[in-house]
Amino acid sequence: MNEPEIDTFVNPFSTKFWTPGTIPYQFYNEKYRDDNEKELDVNILIGQKIEFGTIMQIVGSHGSGKSTLLRTLLPFLEQQHFTVQLEVLNDRQHQLSPNFLPIRQNKRMFYMIDGYEQLSFLEQIRLRFQNWGATGGLLLTTHKPIFGIHVLYRTPPQFEIFVKLVQELTKTYSAIHSFTFETTVLREIYHRANGNFRTAFFELYDIVQENEEQEKNRKTKMFGNF
Repeated sequence: MNEPEIDTFVNPFSTKFWTPGTIPYQFYNEKYRDDNEKELDVNILIGQKIEFGTIMQIVGSHGSGKSTLLRTLLPFLEQQHFTVQLEVLNDRQHQLSPNFLPIRQNKRMFYMIDGYEQLSFLEQIRLRFQNWGATGGLLLTTHKPIFGIHVLYRTPPQFEIFVKLVQELTKTYSAIHSFTFETTVLREIYHRANGNFRTAFFELYDIVQENEEQEKNRKTKMFGNF
């Protein structure tokens, strides 16, 4: 009897599938009540809530979607004929890179900083005293609201969004392997991660890896008997 065909396994929770910018930001039952309760989306954020020529912030906890929303907004701003410059800061980066500063005095230049709180205090002050009125504006991601900066949007963790993303990521995998996550299991994982999607996805990655290993062992035993 022929050996079973070995599928090329790709874990749906590999970081390449859910890092910021891979999946657009998901809004869930949010209402923009200032305008006949329109459902909130990217176009409303850009057209009615972004204050061009000012500093703004997206506020949310770790893994709540701040970076994803930032990257979701980027192409929409480019469609409005802005040139967008994005700076991504990590835990060891406490100042802006040379290619971000000096700020160009250009109304069609729009700036974004993902991880504003990583900057040193002096760097934060220097940034805030730039003449943003001469540019398209500056949009930051922050964990807590920075006093004096307009809050564009808050990204509260939503379990319903988490479930939606899991279903999207596992769509192909579940169809091939007949494997799905029960809602109760997802809720437990979500609460263990304190609403941090990134942490929850790491746990889901391990579960899928374990399931794949068990399935591989099952097939090996089954076909090893022939």
